[in-house]
Amino acid sequence: MKTIVKFNEQELAADMTNPIDISIPTNTEDSAVAWFVSKMNISPVINDRFIGSVKDGGDVNFRNIFFNPHGNCTHTESVGHISEKVYSVNNVLEKNHFIAQLITVNPVLLIDDLSEWEKKGDYQITKAQLEGEILNGVEALIIRTLPNEQKQTKDYNNTNWPYLSKSAAKYIRNLGIKHLLIDLPSVDREQDGGALVSHRAFWNYPQEIDLKRTITELISVGDLINDGLFLLNLSVANIVNDASPSRPILYKLSK
Repeated sequence: MKTIVKFNEQELAADMTNPIDISIPTNTEDSAVAWFVSKMNISPVINDRFIGSVKDGGDVNFRNIFFNPHGNCTHTESVGHISEKVYSVNNVLEKNHFIAQLITVNPVLLIDDLSEWEKKGDYQITKAQLEGEILNGVEALIIRTLPNEQKQTKDYNNTNWPYLSKSAAKYIRNLGIKHLLIDLPSVDREQDGGALVSHRAFWNYPQEIDLKRTITELISVGDLINDGLFLLNLSVANIVNDASPSRPILYKLSK
């Protein structure tokens, strides 16, 4: 089954029979983790009247799940992530399908300190790497970083992962991109003293309270998926919070 969408006065067909899941599976053992949170915990409800485990004699499995969306799973966040007021992400998306472009970037090694938070030895995604690569009119940008390995099971704590430069984040915003997805725990440096410059640049915060844009982090895009245009389905769990677990799904677009 194919769905026809219009993009820049062209009609493109989305192959709805071949969904590509770019979220990471989250479990209690070997899934990706960041921000020094504990692994996700799943445990049965057990009290003097009820056993929430069939294995242990209960009628049904009835488990509590404890996790942090920022550190345990693929998640989508609103500007409420960095604002004093919590603008819940579950109210941000007015639709769930977007024209998206996947690009692959090999972050650049910084050979000098550039600022208080941009240090020699860091790897950074720069504006120069993005210029001329992003098509006009796309609503969502998906960034796959190299090397593309162990993204689904990596322990990111104390790894100083690559991050977006402030100018790159501002450039993405100025192109009109509404939804930014990246295969790292954050668009910002792991330790930046709370500057969060790329989050702020993408949302133009605090100059604006921009509820139309989202950032999705901790995705994983397989090596066999080629760069190009996709129809993105972006849905979040209906949780009232600045961030919520999400499961972005791609459908390849072709003429």
